[in-house]
Amino acid sequence: MKISACLIVKNEADNIGRCLDSLKGVANEIIVVDTGSTDNTKEIALTYGAKIFDYQWDNNFSNAKNFALDQATGDWIIFLDADEFFGKSTQKQLNSVLKHVHPNKALDAIVCKILNIEVQLGRIISENPTIRIFRGKSGIKYEGAIHEQPLKKGKTPVAANITDVSIIVYHTGYSLTILPEKIQRNLKILENEIKNNRITNLTYYYMSSSHYTLRNYEEAIKYARLSLSDPEMKETIMAYLPYVLLVKSMLELKDKYNSEEINKYVNEGLINYPTHPEIWFVKGLAEKAQNNTLAAIESFGKAISLNKSFDLLLNNGFPGNEEQAYFELATLSASVGDHVNALEHYFEVLKINKRNTDALAGLYELIKDQQPAEIIFFLNSIYDKENKDDLSFLNAVMVELGNSVLANYYYMQHEGS
Repeated sequence: MKISACLIVKNEADNIGRCLDSLKGVANEIIVVDTGSTDNTKEIALTYGAKIFDYQWDNNFSNAKNFALDQATGDWIIFLDADEFFGKSTQKQLNSVLKHVHPNKALDAIVCKILNIEVQLGRIISENPTIRIFRGKSGIKYEGAIHEQPLKKGKTPVAANITDVSIIVYHTGYSLTILPEKIQRNLKILENEIKNNRITNLTYYYMSSSHYTLRNYEEAIKYARLSLSDPEMKETIMAYLPYVLLVKSMLELKDKYNSEEINKYVNEGLINYPTHPEIWFVKGLAEKAQNNTLAAIESFGKAISLNKSFDLLLNNGFPGNEEQAYFELATLSASVGDHVNALEHYFEVLKINKRNTDALAGLYELIKDQQPAEIIFFLNSIYDKENKDDLSFLNAVMVELGNSVLANYYYMQHEGS
């Protein structure tokens, strides 16, 4: 059984080595299709024994990937982006998984779990099951000029979901702040696909998502509704997300959309995806906007709880919202006089992001009447008293909060450390 690893790349010198390292002992053949690198991407790939092919970029990701597939000779294909890599456990187990699946001709692919890492924050902010491994020469081709999918005769390949083995792919190129220029580029490609009637089951969803990112909320609503009207959308890992985009967009346009309209999509989302944490998260946002504080507290808490046991074959962007969920819980709990839970929730926010100034200010408001030594002792459970960046941050926040005693303490600690 021969395994081919395929990548399409452009100026990926900073990433490609890590990706190809994770393929050692797994791939018998590495196919790298370069779409115009001006750095030493190709030279690095050559050190791993890769076969390099140049491809004239034509604004279509599927065309480039299918060109790579045409060069591959393996029984199985692993298709990664240069900023993706296998976890060490996957690297060790993948060959045995493929040997187990290979004889079953009914299975054409293997489901991997993608963990998207926000590098600046240093944490996983979303995860999704997707196909990165499939049979070679099986009729599987990529479709879609952008946000391309591997399909067989227009359908998602029948895939093995190995429940006792996690096939993990880490993706470090994900960012919470996507450049507007990139979104505009994507929109133009998607609009051209629609114009030429090359519409996939995810085209309208990606149109909605792009418009939401650009704060074009009416367009986001329009395309989210179109996405929900496509029955094939229900078969994708993004199936629940149009509800999220609809609710968030309508909340942004709250002067135009009333509670009844918003709650309609919240309730539809809950009927279809009752255990998805993102649906409960937007339910909490809607209830907060409607001043239904106790219900919002329950919904945010439910979202956090469901995320801890998440096992759906769907995308999950809640990890990127977890900090906000805890912050909403903290402020809402404080507003109803539940200071014990408010303190706990602020603490959870700061465990996720200790530079969250609003959370630290909220926490301080709850403990400000304690003795300075007690406040310092408590904050030491979150911040490193030997870390100059932590000390500088605490000094700046305490100055802003008007506590000269603590501000001076952290300044002296910073200067003396």
